Amino acid sequence: MFSRLSVPDLLFEEVIAHARLELPNECCGLLAGHVAAGAGVVTTRFTIGNDANSPTEYETNPRDLLTAFRRLRGTGADLLAIYHSHPTSAPVPSRRDVERNTYGETVVHVIVSLAGAEPEVRGWLLTEAGGREVPLEVTHI
Repeated sequence: MFSRLSVPDLLFEEVIAHARLELPNECCGLLAGHVAAGAGVVTTRFTIGNDANSPTEYETNPRDLLTAFRRLRGTGADLLAIYHSHPTSAPVPSRRDVERNTYGETVVHVIVSLAGAEPEVRGWLLTEAGGREVPLEVTHI
């Protein structure tokens, strides 16, 4: 396990761009990489379609998810995080986010809020009781 998530600035900006592109609906995707020195180090991003087409929830497209996991397996990278957006609310897990979490506390949930003038991004490990925030580091490569 890791105590923080390190995301290269270019991938971080891609996640925010994806969230903006999908407005007014939520976006979703995966972040993968490896664990080093207590950090999840993101090296790859996978865009996943939102079959819910909703501004308040996401439903990962099964075909996109399967394709991403096949590509992930081929790289030797690990799934570190799932990301999605909250177009009009804070970047904190909703009740639905917590209820639909099938990864336990093994994967960080990165939430991009577009509710304010500037995007706000936070990471969470989800539990049945809610969530525990995980620090995000944006690195310049």
